[in-house]
Amino acid sequence: MRVHVLGSGSEGNAILLETPHQRILVDAGFGVRELVRRMKSVDVAPESVSALIVTHEHADHVRGAGAAARRYNWPVYATAGTLKAKGSEQRRMADGRGRMGEASIPMSVAIEPRSTTADGSRKKKRVVKHIVDTKTEVQLDDFSIRFIKAPHDAREPISLVATVKSTGERVGIAYDIGHLTERFIRSFSDCDMLLLESNHDSQLLRAGPYPWSVKQRVSGPNGHLSNAECALMARESTHRGLRHLVLCHLSQVNNRPEIALRAMKTTLRGCGFRGTLQAAPQHSTMTLGGAAQIELGL
Repeated sequence: MRVHVLGSGSEGNAILLETPHQRILVDAGFGVRELVRRMKSVDVAPESVSALIVTHEHADHVRGAGAAARRYNWPVYATAGTLKAKGSEQRRMADGRGRMGEASIPMSVAIEPRSTTADGSRKKKRVVKHIVDTKTEVQLDDFSIRFIKAPHDAREPISLVATVKSTGERVGIAYDIGHLTERFIRSFSDCDMLLLESNHDSQLLRAGPYPWSVKQRVSGPNGHLSNAECALMARESTHRGLRHLVLCHLSQVNNRPEIALRAMKTTLRGCGFRGTLQAAPQHSTMTLGGAAQIELGL
């Protein structure tokens, strides 16, 4: 399995999971043109993606979801709450950045391609939507997806663990998390690759430019994980088989990659972790997994 982080942060999030048999996308937080550009930069054709999983309805996770799903016929998997969420009723938190009042962008209002009917009129393409929950695993061609309830300021957000059926490899994706519980941490204890939110440095957040109300939401129980909280979860989830650990959703205002990585290294010292440790970029892509190029027939 290879994992392509197409970008992670308050400006957009998208993660592509790839095996020789299937490609699936987790979140589509960039406009369609930018999303496609990033996919092609890692040699992935958007037509080869067979499913889109949406973790929640905030704009930095769904900005291109509706338009891309229609254009490339991606079935969408999300909770009932996420699918029903309306932009006018939701407030995007992401990591603050002074944009707390922006409404999230529902999948139904993005620019959408239209098809032509027999009489020449035009109509919107329909997106096939599948409702998921935390009780039932979703079975795709080469992936089994288990969903975990995520504490975040959204309608019905989820984190997930994806298992590759052909190899048994597991990748856990947990970002936009306000607080940790033992049960939540245990859900990610057997992953080969782990992508965790390390949103903010607590001192930088306290001293930073955000209004006090925004600071409270970011650091609150339905906000985002700090570097210290992320490191705690990583330490509790570390095992001999964990090959890659990636810090995601770093705030560009209240964090720095070097600060987040230093906090993680300090906490993991002595716990036996021997895998790679990296911070996911916002403006470029990164790839985890096999060195050989995986080719997937369309």
